[in-house]
Amino acid sequence: PAGGATVGHVALLHRHAAPLGVKAAGGIRDAASALAMIEAGAARLGLSAGVAVLRELRA
Repeated sequence: PAGGATVGHVALLHRHAAPLGVKAAGGIRDAASALAMIEAGAARLGLSAGVAVLRELRA
């Protein structure tokens, strides 16, 4: 679907394919979204707003 990964999709993939590692990408534009994906089981994140997210986490 357009818009990128959802927390639900990441959690589902993590439950069934955790040994492969799940990458969440698309639509992650803030720290809360990034952390939600990690909590859902994402091993990697793909985001163009990476610098902004890291700055937000450091603040």
